[in-house]
Amino acid sequence: MMKTTIRNLFFILLHLCSFPALAQNYAVSLIPAELLKGANSVIREDKVSYTINSEREVVKQRTFAITILNQKADDLAVVLVTYKTNEKINLGNIVIYDASGKKIKTAKSSDIIDRSYVDNMSLYTDLRFKFSKAVASSHPYTLMYSYEIKTPNLYVIDNFQPYSSDNQSVQYAEISVTNNTDIGLHVSVGGENKPLINNPDAKTTVWTYKKLQPLSYEPFSPNSHEVVPSVFISPDQLYYSGYQGSAATWADYGEWKSELLKGRDQLPVSSHQKYIQLTAGCSSKAEKVRKLYKHLQSTTHYISISTDIGGIQPHAAADVEKLGYGDCKDLSNYMVAMLNAVGIEAYYTAIKSGRGKYQFFMDHPGHQSNHIIVCVPLENDTIWLECTNQEIPFGYVGSGIDNRYALVLDGKESRVVKTPHFSEKNNRLTSNFKLEIIGSDAVLTGKLGFEGLFAGIPAQVSRQTTHDQHQWVIENLEIRNFNLANHQFNIFDLDKVCVNIELTAGIPGLFAENAGRIYLAMNMNNKIQVPEKVRNRKFPLVLDRPFTQVDTVSIVLPQGIVPEMLPEAKLTDPDFGYYSMKTTQHHGEIICIREFCLKEGRFPAERYKDFQAFMQNVSIADSKQLVLKRE
Repeated sequence: MMKTTIRNLFFILLHLCSFPALAQNYAVSLIPAELLKGANSVIREDKVSYTINSEREVVKQRTFAITILNQKADDLAVVLVTYKTNEKINLGNIVIYDASGKKIKTAKSSDIIDRSYVDNMSLYTDLRFKFSKAVASSHPYTLMYSYEIKTPNLYVIDNFQPYSSDNQSVQYAEISVTNNTDIGLHVSVGGENKPLINNPDAKTTVWTYKKLQPLSYEPFSPNSHEVVPSVFISPDQLYYSGYQGSAATWADYGEWKSELLKGRDQLPVSSHQKYIQLTAGCSSKAEKVRKLYKHLQSTTHYISISTDIGGIQPHAAADVEKLGYGDCKDLSNYMVAMLNAVGIEAYYTAIKSGRGKYQFFMDHPGHQSNHIIVCVPLENDTIWLECTNQEIPFGYVGSGIDNRYALVLDGKESRVVKTPHFSEKNNRLTSNFKLEIIGSDAVLTGKLGFEGLFAGIPAQVSRQTTHDQHQWVIENLEIRNFNLANHQFNIFDLDKVCVNIELTAGIPGLFAENAGRIYLAMNMNNKIQVPEKVRNRKFPLVLDRPFTQVDTVSIVLPQGIVPEMLPEAKLTDPDFGYYSMKTTQHHGEIICIREFCLKEGRFPAERYKDFQAFMQNVSIADSKQLVLKRE
């Protein structure tokens, strides 16, 4: 009895100690001067602790305080805590302090919103959130809050990052893990600033950051996970709503996730017959995959229904087929089931999607995904299917899932693979315009081409109304003062994904004379953008979106008009790329071909000035004009 009382007293004290900020002095004068320079906000303390009591009980506690220095950071003065209905949450006091550290307000229960996380893409979810917005009459002010969440599953520990915004400094941040089990943990530390690590006892490890200066945006920087400090922790044993397994290796983790799929890819015999008949006229496996993918796009739409294990387990393919909707898990599982029905091997594949959000630790098995796609390996190629978008072309791999690792689920044979990478040869922007001179005006006819990663957006626009297509072309065609007469979108997705837009437009005053001369800029579209100058750059230069653009303009000269100057330019940099402009005259027709290639690469921070200078020189060369005169 005495032992139980002492044990309970220990946990009460531990709980009380998780809210130390109540006695903390948050006077702005206590912030070191070096943390204020260039900062809009300062994280005064962010203390996160995880206690793993068993595979069925993990307790997270957090105390967070942020000082808002000016209006630019007011949007950070919020409390947003997400939790699931099967978790126990205790939200402590939410307090606002003035510049001197004096408490000026404590949030009332009526100030806190507690509601479902359902959005317009979700039908139902067991994910909820508590939300409160801090309001203060003057700057600076400090928001402090604390909470505890107890979860009955052992699956993932949130990635810890001390920063939450640009132009923010961190006075103190830590994450600690107390492991009261013999379950192993994978730990990865990212970013340029490494934490201080200590072990106050045999079961506890603490990672601490102190006095981190503000981070500011720099163009062409690495993804945030490379530069922002982080601690990523996950268990090598898993438990989720009755499903127990291992994440000691990727094969183990894949086998565990494969268990979640068992029996869920079954379709009725009638459905098998329907899909066999639907693909009967196809001459190849690739054609069959395309036919079934188009069927998926035309008969389903994205809606999320996520409760309990449904957050990581798909609904039965037969139900998705019947209802005609589902989330990425459901639609991908259904796609695999359709392909299996016609004898084509396909795999449910976990991936981390989103441009700029890619992060993957190869030596860190476990949950590192937020999306599901389908991998279809054929003899000479692998087809990747994004099953949640009804508007993208067949086989299109966009900037959200390109060039990254993905886990193909195949039971004990589960494996990590790489999705397609697009080079400057694959990512292409092209235009081919012909100008007919009518007085001082011009009629333009021609075609725009989008290949590789550029094809995604125009492909989606092609599914919109004619009016919306018209507006998109007007907003994205860089020609000045043109009047779009008509347009036509054409999508090609057999050998490679390509979108062409044929168009006709009038351009008033394009050939207006000035002092007896006609000056015409040949960079009518796809103009070169010069990145801003950056002093004292900190981060490496990363060119991770290589591309080539080729633009052709042809002009049939009317009688009596001749060229006085044909623009020419050529620039080459072995690291960054090349630019050329070549203008020729042949039988009364002037043809100008511009080509610009930006290569892929990673360079030290000091090379940014060379890159910026290269782009500046390219822009200057690209501004050269054709000069016409009367004979």
